[in-house]
This record gives sequence, C-alpha cells and structure tokens, in this order.
Amino acid sequence: MFFDSIETGARHAGRSLSDLDLQVNAGVVDFSDDPERLIAPRKPGLAFTLGAMGSRKHNFYNEVYQRAGYAEMALQVQDLWLKRQREAAVALIPDDLVLKTNLIGTKEMVRERLRTHQRAGVTTLRVSPDGQTLNQRLTILSQLVDLVNEVNSEVT
Repeated sequence: MFFDSIETGARHAGRSLSDLDLQVNAGVVDFSDDPERLIAPRKPGLAFTLGAMGSRKHNFYNEVYQRAGYAEMALQVQDLWLKRQREAAVALIPDDLVLKTNLIGTKEMVRERLRTHQRAGVTTLRVSPDGQTLNQRLTILSQLVDLVNEVNSEVT
C-alpha cells in the first residue's frame, strides 16, 4: 500500500525501491499455543493509535488503516476515543487487525507473518519482544531470530 508512493519518491531521487531499507514496526513479539490470550491486551494500543494520534482531521495512522480496508472501523474507533468512550473504542478493534500488526501467536502464525512481510519487500523489522524480564525478552527475541532465519532459508 505504501510502496507505490515510496517508489515514486525514490525514482525522483534517482534511486530504485531496491536501494532503500524498507522497515516495518512489527509490534510486539510473543509466542503462545493460545493466541487468543495475546490479542486482547494489544487492542487498547491500537485503539489509542487510531483515536488519539493526531487530531480528528489529521491522524496519519487512522488514514493508513482506512486505506488498508478498515475505514469504517477506524473512523468509529476515533470518534468513540475522542468522545472518551475508550472501552467501546477498544471493543471495535478486530482480532485479525491485532494479528496483522503484531508478531504474536503460534510459531507457525509468526512464520506466516514474516513471510508476508518478506513477500511485500520489507527488509527490516523493528520489533518489541514481550516479557517481564530482560531474560524473557531475550529468549523471545532469540526464538524470533530463529524463525526469521528459517523463513529466509526458504527463499534461498
């Protein structure tokens, strides 16, 4: 969705899309055989992003989600958030959106998200491993690195 305009800008600068480091903030990383328990805690953050990042007229993130096919939901969440009906705003966030914007779930679910980013041309993932301690976060990051290496080896 973003790459057409990025490619146009790159061409204006005498570059190609392949010359650029295309980064995605992949959100939280956490693994579980029960992905449902990972979804609900991430909904408030998405509702905040859709509702509070900017003004009603100028919210870049809300506009992005609208272009990504979530227009009605994004506008409703923003409206509810600005009316201070935060719980109602959070309740509108669909589970699939949480899964698309975070690397959470079973290892196979995360592998598939990594493949999706790879097919889209993403070259760098910015991640935030979950965990209460540094050791927990490093363990999750290590598991993610292993999955990234597995997915990368599939195309070579």
